[in-house]
Amino acid sequence: MAKKSTRLALATTAGLISAIGLASPALAHDTRYDGPYACGITEVQSCGYGQVRDSHQIVDACDTREDGRGYFVEYTLQNGTKGSVNDGNGAASGCGIKRVGTTANPVYSYRVCSNQGGGSLNVCSGIKIA
Repeated sequence: MAKKSTRLALATTAGLISAIGLASPALAHDTRYDGPYACGITEVQSCGYGQVRDSHQIVDACDTREDGRGYFVEYTLQNGTKGSVNDGNGAASGCGIKRVGTTANPVYSYRVCSNQGGGSLNVCSGIKIA
């Protein structure tokens, strides 16, 4: 009887470890990137943050600085397609959110950017692999 109990305990433990192991990578899909650090009175504070979530399918652009400058995230999908997501309401509540990827073509990399004066004068962070 002791052998049967030990086998059952080992099988249960192995099953639990497998389930945890399979669940952990899914949690690693959400990434967040603060910056660029070019805002605020001294122009060295973070302008906002961007994130990739939901298995590399959704991109968020969140302006956190009330300075009248635009904020956006540039992304690249696995197949090389490039695009951007803007936070259209500035630092007001709510972020720019867009589903841009799929399970077959997820977001591969992204960078966060702040428009520093209109037109094409943008300051962007380095590229982060999602």
